[in-house]
Amino acid sequence: MWNLWETLSSEIMVVTTPTVPGYNILRVIGPVYGMTIRSRGVGGRFVAGIQGMFGGEITSYVSELENARRESLQRLRDNARNMGANAVLAADFETSDILQSSAIVFSTYGTAVVVEPIRAGQDTALRGRCSNCGTENPQEARFCTKCGTALA
Repeated sequence: MWNLWETLSSEIMVVTTPTVPGYNILRVIGPVYGMTIRSRGVGGRFVAGIQGMFGGEITSYVSELENARRESLQRLRDNARNMGANAVLAADFETSDILQSSAIVFSTYGTAVVVEPIRAGQDTALRGRCSNCGTENPQEARFCTKCGTALA
């Protein structure tokens, strides 16, 4: 049977949220990033210039940006793994032009953490604790008193 925890031990989970539902954050390791710098060759700039004259999507740039995004995300995962993490929280992407717009920097960053799935029976021990921010709440509370997240 497929085991998510075994997959997590080899694959780095990357999410844009500050937590992962169904998982406890065991340890925050720190900031992590992945970056790539791409330039367009003369031929690519020529094709993009022609496409730009007629309007519409410049497909040569789109495919280059997709490749840069994929590469920066893989480098983020590799860096997180090297730091001892199995997940990255609050992931975000950023781009910037350099070298008079002849190259683009594509970076991905987030927070490297170690997480583990919440096991059966563990949820009763955590009843009243917010899964989003960890705040202890009164047993009768329906929503977290700190962040407003619905409590189980």
